[in-house]
Amino acid sequence: MNSLFRKMPVRLQKFLLGYSGTSLATGLQVILLPWIALTVVDLPALQLGWVQASVLLPNLVFLLFGGALADRRDPALVSTLACIGLALCHTALLLYYALHMISLPVLIAYGVCLGVCSAFLQPSRDNLVQRSAHIEPGRASESRVQKAVTWMMLAQYGGQAVGMLLASRFDQWGLQTLLGVQVGVLLLAAAALFTLREGAGTVREVERRPHTLILDGLTQVWRHPVLRELTALMAFNGFVHIGVFLVVLPLLAEGYGRDAGYYATLQLAFVAGTVIATVTMLRRGQGPEPGRGVLMCLLYSAALLIAISLGPTQLGLILLCLCWGAVAAASAGLGRGIVQLLAPANYRSRIISIYQFALFGSAALGALAAGILSEYAAPLTTLLWAGILSFIAFALVALSGALRRVRVSDCSAKPGDDQVR
Repeated sequence: MNSLFRKMPVRLQKFLLGYSGTSLATGLQVILLPWIALTVVDLPALQLGWVQASVLLPNLVFLLFGGALADRRDPALVSTLACIGLALCHTALLLYYALHMISLPVLIAYGVCLGVCSAFLQPSRDNLVQRSAHIEPGRASESRVQKAVTWMMLAQYGGQAVGMLLASRFDQWGLQTLLGVQVGVLLLAAAALFTLREGAGTVREVERRPHTLILDGLTQVWRHPVLRELTALMAFNGFVHIGVFLVVLPLLAEGYGRDAGYYATLQLAFVAGTVIATVTMLRRGQGPEPGRGVLMCLLYSAALLIAISLGPTQLGLILLCLCWGAVAAASAGLGRGIVQLLAPANYRSRIISIYQFALFGSAALGALAAGILSEYAAPLTTLLWAGILSFIAFALVALSGALRRVRVSDCSAKPGDDQVR
């Protein structure tokens, strides 16, 4: 793996270092935020849902604007500024914690600020993958694009795994140390991404208003049956799967009577599954029919959710989280590969932002729904309903057929296209 990394273009190495740095900070955040809510502030399930949703809800407002901005300005510069913004958010909480006790309003304000910065980071950062790998839209082979996306995902999941390992030391190191690590890593990631910027010639469509750019991107997605169906499926995954994962998993960990280390272990098992699946795709490729793979991942997710709802042992829950992570990574990699291949260069950031808007915007609503349901019913009941709904979604998308029939050879986009074919 190290030899493969050294053989990469220098720009791709810098991109992956920056991407893994932002992911490491995210891995820390995934553990720290809910654990602060449950153990430091002692919040119930419903309020935990609000805290988790506070990070995701800004996606409903800012993510599409983030995609439009990255298409108008150099995405390397946009992602750099977003990293600096995230570092400032963690610095503010660090200073506040040194002087005051953290409360629910402070956590929600912190989560909202993180969500705003992340909404501008995600589409701009993902748009850099083809530039960093020296891939010219319309000229590169589809397999090369898929491989670049898989490397990007490996950097993401590997960085998150390291962040979660650090977060598992919460009880020994304390919150202040871990927040300081987040700040330092994000500043290093900002420096790496800043080196990828290009000249003023990358500015596109400056004279057009943001809402017009967003509408153009939505039109592109709507016109293409595969993108339309994939986006709808991602909205379902965000609402049902991510929403449940964010709220129910920490509740299960607390219900087992374990500390932050066990919750971090569950998260690490999930991320370990994502790394295993991503390395497998890197070696074997994503296959000629990625849409069919996305559908099968939905079916596997439904089975895993129902299995967890049966109340496994502590070790059993860790193993199921490992499998869940592998399925989630395969689904994400296949879906993002389709988006990278289908999106024309002039619309790429906007289509990426719409894809992520569907996923993370609905996840905010799903976290609220999971918090409400878990407040008045058992968390295991929430998982059972999520599994049943996933089976229904699988049947509906399979019958529709657009995503099921898509082939990699059909996923070609040329720069300057006015519409996705």
